[in-house]
Amino acid sequence: MNEAIEARGKPDRRNAILEAAWPLIAERGYHHVRVQDIAAICGTSTGTIHYYFPGKDDVLREALRFCVDQAFIRQGAAMRQIDNARKRLLALIEMQLPAGVQVRNEWSIWLQFWTETCLNPELRSLHNDFYERWLDAVERTVRRGQRQGIFRETDPVVFARLLTSATDGAAIKILTGAPNMSVDSMRQMLVNIIDTHLGLQQTGSALAEPAASGTA
Repeated sequence: MNEAIEARGKPDRRNAILEAAWPLIAERGYHHVRVQDIAAICGTSTGTIHYYFPGKDDVLREALRFCVDQAFIRQGAAMRQIDNARKRLLALIEMQLPAGVQVRNEWSIWLQFWTETCLNPELRSLHNDFYERWLDAVERTVRRGQRQGIFRETDPVVFARLLTSATDGAAIKILTGAPNMSVDSMRQMLVNIIDTHLGLQQTGSALAEPAASGTA
């Protein structure tokens, strides 16, 4: 009871727990992280953790939600600075590249959540809702480019499926150490897909400059 009262008195504690838990899960693996580990890194008790997250599945579910929300906050902030749809799409790609610790950890959470979703049908609705946000971001950017006269008239839904699937596959290869995939080759592959299917005038080599300026 005291722990529940303590938790209710600190509305930010739930987010603090998630901020500590998701990198732990990303780096050690979901099945190697105990509630005690999360409590220790948060400087709190297991009772407080259980108050917010009754079971480990709840921790994984909310860790994914937290990662997705944080990624979309960053993405939204970057997109609002860019009017040109092509530069938006290139910046969106750049933000998916597993180059730094944070993005690699976010991908690690996704990969682990995919595994758990295969085994636990109860997680599929949540997974699909999150994935729809990723698809929608690409679709809206393509439609924007078509309105601007930058992209050719093609089905945005079909293209979004292609680009997101290629992004997922390349990221999995990088995280699993495949010898034929690197961050640079992933970037070039995705730019080639955009150029081929959307009929862009610029070449893929122009990615670094607009993406960097758009995400600054």
